[in-house]
Amino acid sequence: MPEDTHPAKGAPHEPPTVEELEDWVRDNIKAVLAVTDETFTDIGTVLDLSVAVVGRRQRGVTPWSVAELGRLARHWRIEASLMFSRRTADVLAALPPSGSCSCALPRA
Repeated sequence: MPEDTHPAKGAPHEPPTVEELEDWVRDNIKAVLAVTDETFTDIGTVLDLSVAVVGRRQRGVTPWSVAELGRLARHWRIEASLMFSRRTADVLAALPPSGSCSCALPRA
């Protein structure tokens, strides 16, 4: 097979930009919050952050740290690498069945 047609050398693959990764992270967090019915207060409690700080992270004013994303992934019982997924559907599919995750925090 000629080198210029090798399957591994197909169309050039551009890695995502930092901005794209940050957008994907925020989108994934937003989607998980929607299906788990959690709030910024809930994940602030998990991360020991104020609601204001969680809001700044989700608005893109300040970035999520890798450590915070790892703690959220542990809380949701998903692989931490999924936090950076371009496909939110993959993140949601990885969530444990309803009621078997620490996500559903009791409301006061």
